[in-house]
Amino acid sequence: MSKAKSVVITVLLALAVAVAAFFAAISFPVANNVKRLNSIASNIHLGARYSGYAYTTVYPEGVITAEEYGGILDDENKADAYEKVGSLYVEKEKYSDIEQLKADVAADARILNKRFGQKGYSSYSVAVEDEVSVKISVPTNFTAAAYKYHDDSSRSASLSEASAALKGITAYGELTLRTSDESIELKDADGNTITYESSKKGKDKWVNVAKTSDGSKTYSLAGGDDAAEYFKSVTSRTVGKTAVITFNFTKEGREWFKEMTTRAVSSSSQTIYFFVGDRQLVNFNCTEAGDRSSLTLQATDSGTAQNSAIAMNSAINGQALTLTYQDISVKTSSATGGENAALLLFIASILVLVGLVVLLVVKYKKLGAVVSLIAFAFALIIVYALCLLNIQVTFAVVLTAMLCLALFVISNAVVFAEVRRLTEGGRTIQASIKDAYKNVIMTVSDMHIVLVIVAILLATVAAGEVAACGLIAVIGVVASYVLYWFTRFMWYVISSPVKDKFKFAGLKRVVYEDD
Repeated sequence: MSKAKSVVITVLLALAVAVAAFFAAISFPVANNVKRLNSIASNIHLGARYSGYAYTTVYPEGVITAEEYGGILDDENKADAYEKVGSLYVEKEKYSDIEQLKADVAADARILNKRFGQKGYSSYSVAVEDEVSVKISVPTNFTAAAYKYHDDSSRSASLSEASAALKGITAYGELTLRTSDESIELKDADGNTITYESSKKGKDKWVNVAKTSDGSKTYSLAGGDDAAEYFKSVTSRTVGKTAVITFNFTKEGREWFKEMTTRAVSSSSQTIYFFVGDRQLVNFNCTEAGDRSSLTLQATDSGTAQNSAIAMNSAINGQALTLTYQDISVKTSSATGGENAALLLFIASILVLVGLVVLLVVKYKKLGAVVSLIAFAFALIIVYALCLLNIQVTFAVVLTAMLCLALFVISNAVVFAEVRRLTEGGRTIQASIKDAYKNVIMTVSDMHIVLVIVAILLATVAAGEVAACGLIAVIGVVASYVLYWFTRFMWYVISSPVKDKFKFAGLKRVVYEDD
């Protein structure tokens, strides 16, 4: 290869890396400062340490805050009506046994902890506060731009997702299937006809009224029976952009569902609603009778599917919340690592990369500079992958990426050492390069194969932060191996024009004088 071609290829590589780095790291205003084009790095989702928590405190009905207590105008009677517990006030008429209330709150907190544990968050918290309330915190999942209010749409979307999880997973009560048609009739366990007409006396135990999101009344189709008799489990999955919830029936549940759908088909609404307590989670448009072992319904998005499945599966497996809770309000906290934690992490990562560049240039001169460009390309691959795959950045994820960068450097250090050994032994640079890559191919390949298998297992079997580390490890190990061979190509590009075939980039043949 001629020197001109070598220079052109190297310059093109440098330009490509520079352009990718510009869009990865630099944000700037556009459209006469009306809009802002956020960098790739600022569009990466951050863990709670770098973007804070979305949190709420759930209070049982009849438990009020000190502020609410202070707002009660009837000062003479409110002291007799409420008992102070910690900083909260409990309505005595509703809870005659405060110790039992505390025990129920603690039990519900344990259930909620199990539910939120299934979300796969990098971190979350469910803790009893003042013995009669539960505080729940989940990562906001803000991007760096959203956290700094440079991307309102992303911030709003992240808050909506966190709020939906906090509200959906905290659904209290048993799972029931409902209809809005009062005329549907079913048979109870004794063969008696159950008619859903709220106006008829003696039928109230079957009515169990709750309202849908549009305000329509619904009536329980379960006839007061335990839904656990009808369902084995409720699961969710997402393939591409399609999210579904699957209900798996027991033998009794299959027969029950067949009877319900048979009657629902001829009803006025043909819609069956799935409720946990008085909260509607999903609905099913029943156009034909169903005789099946499972029912799969499409959800609006993966978050809704997962939240609803977690709450319903918990309810049918004896993990329904004991108490009735008030409506929740969601707030956000600052980054637990400090306002500039994300920026400091980014700067620290850049400094590590710059330190590596200096080391390579000092040790390998021109070749070191070229390898440094490839190392920058590796870092950019990781940054773009974090953004495009919506991988939430935590310290563990960044450390995993750094370890993958170390893998790339070590792989090249192994072959560089072998090239040096062969060159000092008297071979030409080109011959040393060729033989060195042959000599270490099994070592480098085995190292990458073992690591990528471990990474794939972590990404597919684990959850939460561990799964995120596994996914970024898969990307990092593959990138390391591909760029390792690209480095081989760059050896050829920059060493071909060299006139002295025994001296290049700090490597040279060792000549021993005769005694």
